[in-house]
Amino acid sequence: MTHQNKMIIIKELQDSFLKIASEKKKLWWEKYMRNVINFRGVGIPDIRNLQKEWYKKHLEHLRYKEQIEISLEFFRQDLAEDKLAGTLLLQNYLFDKVSLSYMIEQYDVIFKEELIYDWNICDWFCVRVLSATIKKYERDAADIISSWSTDPYLWKARASVVAFIGLTKEDKYYSFIFENCAVLIQREERFAKTAVGWILHDIYKADEKVVFDFVNKYLKYFDKESLKNALKYADKEVQKKYLLNLS
Repeated sequence: MTHQNKMIIIKELQDSFLKIASEKKKLWWEKYMRNVINFRGVGIPDIRNLQKEWYKKHLEHLRYKEQIEISLEFFRQDLAEDKLAGTLLLQNYLFDKVSLSYMIEQYDVIFKEELIYDWNICDWFCVRVLSATIKKYERDAADIISSWSTDPYLWKARASVVAFIGLTKEDKYYSFIFENCAVLIQREERFAKTAVGWILHDIYKADEKVVFDFVNKYLKYFDKESLKNALKYADKEVQKKYLLNLS
């Protein structure tokens, strides 16, 4: 399929977004995201619903690799809703239809081309696509995604931790998670550290001891934001004590 044909198909879905776009939502999201990415003003449920009929009409008959190519073209668009549409395509129709190695190559393209560059899209991609990939392929996927923790590109490194959100009720992935957290917490970027805070409070519900063990070991690398998040479910006095030690 030519690039032009892909873009004709993509434009049809984009046009359907425009018909229901909300200026109020657009302005709210752009302010919330501090204008790092532009929006139309269309919510995830609407993107998903519009995509269903569009998928049946245009993509269902195509080879999976062609469908994946179209999903990558959505990531190459500038607006948030397009990147979310690419994420939903991968999650709902594609991530488990070809080999793990092929999908990892496609995920690498997304980061190599820097098609994700804000925490919102990064986290949706992680919890919708990468977490699902780990659930399906288990340690094989966990090992590859964990190797991203040392990547110079912040959002790929962040993904090495956020991909495990929702997979913390059991300890089967703890070795990956804590190794990745040890790398990210020592980085200077805010969104490397906030990834650690988020996964730790997710783990806290199942095993608070391992969280405190990690915090005690790496306390000097936390900032207040990530530490507050890590200890979100701890006793208020305990939180206060750790924050005082930090300062």
